[in-house]
Amino acid sequence: MIRKIVFTLCGLGLAITGFAQKFMPEIKAGTTLNATVFVQSQEVPVTFTIKRIETPITLAWFVDGYGEGAFELSQKAYESGKEIYTQQPPQGTTKLSDSETYGLISKDAYKSLTANKSFTYNGLKFKPKETGLNPMKLDGKEIDATQVASEDGKIELWILNNPNFPLILQSAGLGLDVVIHEIK
Repeated sequence: MIRKIVFTLCGLGLAITGFAQKFMPEIKAGTTLNATVFVQSQEVPVTFTIKRIETPITLAWFVDGYGEGAFELSQKAYESGKEIYTQQPPQGTTKLSDSETYGLISKDAYKSLTANKSFTYNGLKFKPKETGLNPMKLDGKEIDATQVASEDGKIELWILNNPNFPLILQSAGLGLDVVIHEIK
């Protein structure tokens, strides 16, 4: 009888541990992100492909019927950028300034988020938002991400908990909002 109780408790502990683990997708050159971009109240399917993971980081995009292009992030922007590029990109390569990122926050911003529970981007202070409702999921798996909100509550971001590539998985309140549905 004691063996059954111990076995049941161990099994329950393993099940809870397995359930509590969150999915961390591998981000590397060639990773494809299928997403929806919201432009002027319209949903536009877009495919992003990480062409280069080392700087200059190159994030290519493709929209069927519109065209294709890429964002290029400098080493300085990757390390310490403080702005998110929020304009509709022209076709071709968009080289971002040393203060701008697209699709991710800088490593310094992520360090500040984890150490100080806040970071500043686009002149706004962001803090973690604990909702407890509907964790972000990809392919039915809960993803290891942190939801943050600007102090004025107008902008929200869901950021992958990856200090080497703090990818923005979803945004709400920006000029162009993105929701990533699949990472492969």
